[in-house]
Amino acid sequence: MLARRLGTRPGVTRHPLPSPSARSGDGPPPGGEGFPSGGEGVVVVTVAHHSGAVLPALARDLARQDRPLTLWLVVDNSPRASPVAADALVPAEPHTPPCPLRLLPGEEGDGFGAGCNRALAWLDDRGWGGWVWLLNPDTALPRGDELRRLEETLARVDPRSLVGTAVEDDSGELEASGGWFRPGLRFRSRQLAPLHAEAAEPLRLDWLSGCSLALRPSAHQPPARFDPAFPLYYEDMDLCLRLQRLGTPVLWLPEPRVQHRRGQGSGSASPRRWRLSTVSYLRFLRRHCPGWVVGLRTLRLLAVTTLRLPLRPNRGRAVLAGVLEAWGWGGDQGEGGGARRP
Repeated sequence: MLARRLGTRPGVTRHPLPSPSARSGDGPPPGGEGFPSGGEGVVVVTVAHHSGAVLPALARDLARQDRPLTLWLVVDNSPRASPVAADALVPAEPHTPPCPLRLLPGEEGDGFGAGCNRALAWLDDRGWGGWVWLLNPDTALPRGDELRRLEETLARVDPRSLVGTAVEDDSGELEASGGWFRPGLRFRSRQLAPLHAEAAEPLRLDWLSGCSLALRPSAHQPPARFDPAFPLYYEDMDLCLRLQRLGTPVLWLPEPRVQHRRGQGSGSASPRRWRLSTVSYLRFLRRHCPGWVVGLRTLRLLAVTTLRLPLRPNRGRAVLAGVLEAWGWGGDQGEGGGARRP
């Protein structure tokens, strides 16, 4: 466990979390009748970015679940470059009715955390107080009972819990979708392993992947949100560590299992993504790791980037720009990072 409180490290830039009441869309849920009273059921949120090739398969899997889905809310973070087509998310099988679907336009190029925050604000505005299951667009639910099994577990846990499910790769191997945090050089060295899949009860961890993560934002005050200080990656780890310090259980379930078709949902690498991922990485280190770890890892990043600069100039310049932005010495301080905290 980490005893260090958030924001106490000198020199760390602090960023405001988005207001839960900020509107991010218009119109009622499909059908216009609102959500079930008491927050029964689960809303699935998927953040799409150049994900048109994989979303139809997830749509079929959600429609085939043996328990009806409350709503599938898809946030489109590439509405201009590669917009999501609603027609492609309707299963072609005549005996498989489509699940309730809502497409929510996002900002071009936004990351996972920003897309999730947009969806959570939309749900909050419309009175949804129940569970939200964050699912990557390149995931699969092949058995058809994943939603029901997850709901049965969620009914038994502390409503403040962050709950991750087992995630398998295409070959059936367990992915390291969670683990225990060590505030040293190898802060992610202790991760989930195949033996943990044999657990009979949920495991308590320190962090979970956002690939398959359930939470009930309304159980937290203020309602749980990702921190926009992390524009690309590390936002899920930060959420877990922040809420865990406030007493939130962070749980991992060996069942149900979600399949992950890795590398099919985020689009190609670009200088912008290299820059933003560097910003997130260094801000995470500054917030959650000792100063000596931050210094050593920053020096290593600078050394490797400088050595490779002649061979990969575009990437090198983007990474160096990210280093400057993360340390507050340049770059666009507003993009993906939010306003500075005092």
